[in-house]
Amino acid sequence: MAKPAPAAATPKTPKYLMKISRLTVDKLGVKLYDRVSAVIAEIVANSYDADATEVTISAPMGELLAEKPQGHLKDKGYAIEVRDNGVGMTAEEVNRFYLVVGAERRNDPSRGDFSRNLKRKVMGRKGVGKLAPLGICETIEVITAGGKEAKENGKNGYRIAHLILSRSKMMTDSDAPYHPDVGEQDGKLQPKAGTTIRMRNFDHRRVPELAEFDRQLSQRFGVQSPDWKIILKDSQKTATAAGASCTVGTFPVEFKENTRIEFREELTNKNKSYNPRKFSVFGPDGTIRPDLSATFEYEGKDYPLIGWMGYSKQPYRDDLMAGVRIYCRGKIAAQTHIFNLKAGFTGEYDIRSYLVGVLLADWLDEAEDLIRTDRQDILWSHPLGRAFEAWGQKIVKAIGTLTREPMRKAAWETFKEKIKIEQKVEKAFPAPDQKDIREQTLEIAKTIVKAARTDELDDDAHCRVLLDLAMLLGPHISLEKKLIEAAESRDSPLEVVTDILRTARVAELSSFGRIAEDRVKVIKTVETLKDDPATLEDAFQKLIEEAPWLINPQWSPITANETLATLKKEFVKFYKANTGEDIVLYGFTPAASNKRPDFVLTNQDRKIEIIEIKKPHHALQNAEMDRIVTYHNEMQAFLKKKGHEEFLKVFEDFHITLVCDDLALKGSQQIAFEGLHNNGRLTHVTWTVFLKRTRGMHEAFLNEAERQRLNAAKG
Repeated sequence: MAKPAPAAATPKTPKYLMKISRLTVDKLGVKLYDRVSAVIAEIVANSYDADATEVTISAPMGELLAEKPQGHLKDKGYAIEVRDNGVGMTAEEVNRFYLVVGAERRNDPSRGDFSRNLKRKVMGRKGVGKLAPLGICETIEVITAGGKEAKENGKNGYRIAHLILSRSKMMTDSDAPYHPDVGEQDGKLQPKAGTTIRMRNFDHRRVPELAEFDRQLSQRFGVQSPDWKIILKDSQKTATAAGASCTVGTFPVEFKENTRIEFREELTNKNKSYNPRKFSVFGPDGTIRPDLSATFEYEGKDYPLIGWMGYSKQPYRDDLMAGVRIYCRGKIAAQTHIFNLKAGFTGEYDIRSYLVGVLLADWLDEAEDLIRTDRQDILWSHPLGRAFEAWGQKIVKAIGTLTREPMRKAAWETFKEKIKIEQKVEKAFPAPDQKDIREQTLEIAKTIVKAARTDELDDDAHCRVLLDLAMLLGPHISLEKKLIEAAESRDSPLEVVTDILRTARVAELSSFGRIAEDRVKVIKTVETLKDDPATLEDAFQKLIEEAPWLINPQWSPITANETLATLKKEFVKFYKANTGEDIVLYGFTPAASNKRPDFVLTNQDRKIEIIEIKKPHHALQNAEMDRIVTYHNEMQAFLKKKGHEEFLKVFEDFHITLVCDDLALKGSQQIAFEGLHNNGRLTHVTWTVFLKRTRGMHEAFLNEAERQRLNAAKG
């Protein structure tokens, strides 16, 4: 006789239940939070709301959590753990609160707007931060213990709720309730209350380095109190290793003195008590600014701001530092550079580069919720947001005006100390009767420096340029003043005239001395190219028209010479007609031409100069001498041609300068060279000779200028 079939077992009801739209998981978890620091910040905010006094974050600092070879994700086995000592949750509370997405706790009578024990104003509101880890990982493990203390097997403790959430299981096509897996610690006791969130199976994300993670979290949380601490640990290092852990501190911002204004409650009586409705703006000197307000009005209600704004010592290093950070309930709600202010206001550059600040505005998500879901900005388009924006723009403009002069003074003090300008001006113009020149030079320098951008003064080369400009202009401005004094003097006394002559001489030496000094620098640079003949030859072809003094120190640049330009064009045609060959003259050929110029044609002292340049170490060959002779003959015929009389009115003759290190001429070419050289028609110089000659003449000028300056200083 067959045994009866056993009765079917009654199916067990799953312990944990989550009801959620799959679209919600995707939009509020996976898509909204995709950076490790942002995910951790949401978990930390929940710990704060749970009355935690200490939160420990353990992660592989600076590591890539998963690789992606050939586009295939490969997890590296890491875990990130966030552990707190807050009130924790019971299994019932997990189902009622944690697994219900989008429930606003502040509207829940059983929880409310303040934390359970420490009565903190809670940071969370929308109930979606718990989904943040889904933006970076597949698996979330929640181990939490709370409620009333229990006793089991002679031991006291808090019962654990242990559940494991899987992103892939949540995000199916079905909207049926989701049942997280139950973890092995579920139902057991642990000695203290608290919650641990453990994340595993990551997407292709990187954990910041420990120091950077510290800065990111300190920027996100404005709460600083004795009963709140965030600890970062590098899970890849031993506890005693250097750089293994740190406590998140205050976000570091060093600001310039005399640029900070504060928004705070105003003391209203001798007992130093506060009137909570009286907020004021305090300037850098600590006095109240009656022209500014620490509140703004919207629909008959005042909205106060507490905090400070000012200029940082250095331009922004990164986006974390930039602008004003706005906090709501201790957590960052927005970061704004200039409250969306349009361009064109006083101090705009410095404001955009240096403005920093902290504002506490707990009203941002009370009656009107102005904070975006991702807490990355404020809804400025909301009427309340526009009122807040208008207040901020007024403050920004005021700071731009308020700090303009202190910034200028600071710039001058920085420059003065860095360059030692007072000592250098004293050394350059030491004579007793040069006091006015010293004063004018310093005044010019101060004017220039105050107009410079702050970051430009960090550049040593730029500072030297500003110094040189002031030293050059000082004597000239002083000369102008003395000329005005002479013009206003009826008797034009001899002393005034004498001062004018002395100052004019100093100005002249200053101007020409600067020119000579610059030229010597150019020559030294050219000398360094001697080992690269092709580069040096090409450089000289381009330089000669702008710097003919490289060939002869007494030559000056010729500008806007229309006659020479016409002569070049006509000579190219003349040469082609007589020889059948095209020639290229530098400065005339269009820039598109790739042909190297045959020679440089310029003019000096009513004389046409044909400058033929050969590479360093090159010896002139017979064929090259033939071309020089042809240039000579054709230029001679060109100037004598009927119809070219106008050229002879401007240019009396012509001359050839040959820059070449050696000669390898034979026969008739040797004779032709000697003939042109002996009759003064051709000058031959080597690279070494002409560089030394040019440099020597300019250095001699500098020495003579220094000697005369010292003589003038002696009176």
